[in-house]
Amino acid sequence: MRDLTVGEAGNGHQPSASRRPRLDKIELHPWMRAQTMEDCYLYWMPVHGFPLDRSESTWLVEFMDRFSRALAEEYNLRAEIFLQFRTASNEVSDSFRAYSMKCKTLLGLGRKPGADLPSIPTKEELEELAKDGKSLDPSQWVGDYCYWFRTKRPEEQRRRFLGYGGMTTLFLPPDPKTTPPRFPFTPRFRAAVPAFSLYDIDGLIQGAFSLKDDFLQKSKSLFGAGLEDKPEYSAIMYIIPLLASGHFFAVSADERSRWFQLFDVYLNESPNDRGVLLAFQKNYEPLLIETLRGMQADGLLYPHLTAERR
Repeated sequence: MRDLTVGEAGNGHQPSASRRPRLDKIELHPWMRAQTMEDCYLYWMPVHGFPLDRSESTWLVEFMDRFSRALAEEYNLRAEIFLQFRTASNEVSDSFRAYSMKCKTLLGLGRKPGADLPSIPTKEELEELAKDGKSLDPSQWVGDYCYWFRTKRPEEQRRRFLGYGGMTTLFLPPDPKTTPPRFPFTPRFRAAVPAFSLYDIDGLIQGAFSLKDDFLQKSKSLFGAGLEDKPEYSAIMYIIPLLASGHFFAVSADERSRWFQLFDVYLNESPNDRGVLLAFQKNYEPLLIETLRGMQADGLLYPHLTAERR
């Protein structure tokens, strides 16, 4: 298993090899922990590339299912899943369009630390591109928008969209305002009303109440600094961080602590790191180890580790 070379650090450029911090290995295969990061727990898991191959994807989905259940049972944390707009529009466009017909989503912004929203090109800039014979790439003028799955089907959403390099999962404490009241929908009533067989009524109700979540405004306060004067800012419902390993090493411990005011656990597919990042500030490592031991006991070894042992 190779050592991590850190990905982008917020400016879109790779740090030189001599300045790359190293994530040392410990017995948390396939995760490797950044031993020099003392104020939080940062891990990296290697992949061959994105999209993941089937064996990697199968292992990661199973790990996420088990770790999510453990965090919910032991610490009452909930998994909120976000899919980058570019991933939804390109790698999984057909699947996402079909799925979004029955699953409520909400568009927001994913932001690398310090990144600005792209400006609309001027007429002169467009004319210059045309003069130079350069092709126009509209994506360079679109921010890193993402979809939040308001309908809570995390296992299903992972199986559909995890592994393409664009999924971020935040584990948050519960927010009582997002819990719908108990409606008197008896099994007999549900069977008698056609709408219950045609639509996910429970999911629609849950999706509506999710709009009361405190995380929406809190995320803008924590990760929207510098964007307040942008015309798009008022229409952005939430802002989540898109973090590569380099971002963790590039900021102070105080800044990292600010990030964890929004979430307890952070998991992000990071193409720049050619892997998956996992981070938390509180000590959830025993639960992580317990989850990995359970998978190993069930014969569910990560393909990199399996190949090394042959």
